[in-house]
Amino acid sequence: MLNGHVILNNQEQEGNYRFTGIRQYMTAAFKSTFGNEAESIIFTAIALILEKYPHNADYLQTFDYIKSDGTSIRFWIINDIDYLTALLPSDY
Repeated sequence: MLNGHVILNNQEQEGNYRFTGIRQYMTAAFKSTFGNEAESIIFTAIALILEKYPHNADYLQTFDYIKSDGTSIRFWIINDIDYLTALLPSDY
């Protein structure tokens, strides 16, 4: 269970990328920032993509994680065709 909640931001353009059935990775900074919640945050983020963009997801999806204290952390998930990478904007 997450202590905060994940918000999927609107994508800039449509695409035809799929976000299921491929390997998932996260950067060290993502893991360090989100700690034990990192995998649950990725799972939730992908579920939101599949719900909002089932057939027209772009390769880049941006999110905000709103912590229980009201602060937010922006993160991205990039579809590199063979795998997904969860990262912080500063990782890019």
